[in-house]
Amino acid sequence: MCASHHTEVDDIEIYAKSLSLKTIQQWLENTFDHLVTVNSGKVVHDLEVSYDGKKIPIMIVESAVGKAWTSIWFKSSGTPWEDDTQCARSLNGFAQCRVRCNSGPWQEGADMDEWWQLDESGQDSLIKWPNAS
Repeated sequence: MCASHHTEVDDIEIYAKSLSLKTIQQWLENTFDHLVTVNSGKVVHDLEVSYDGKKIPIMIVESAVGKAWTSIWFKSSGTPWEDDTQCARSLNGFAQCRVRCNSGPWQEGADMDEWWQLDESGQDSLIKWPNAS
């Protein structure tokens, strides 16, 4: 694949460990043109951001996996990132938090317990995370 070819994914989902909703919202405000809270419940928060004139819905679910992991799901394409790992790097660079995402696009027969992780210092590794799938 040529480096100038841009593959756009349909959606992006990352998981952040022990990160407050406020910090996630600060990262979103820092990354996107506009942030609006559409609906905010006890653990599920629906937000909308604007990027390059396009509105992108986001669902944040606190305690999505265990008590510590928060899911951040960009529910459409058009984000500034080509894939989940770029998004994870962006959040990790902003908040120096542990971030996980799928190790690659879903494929038939793929190991669904294999995840890509950045630790608090930005070191990446592949891990097994059976509770997430």
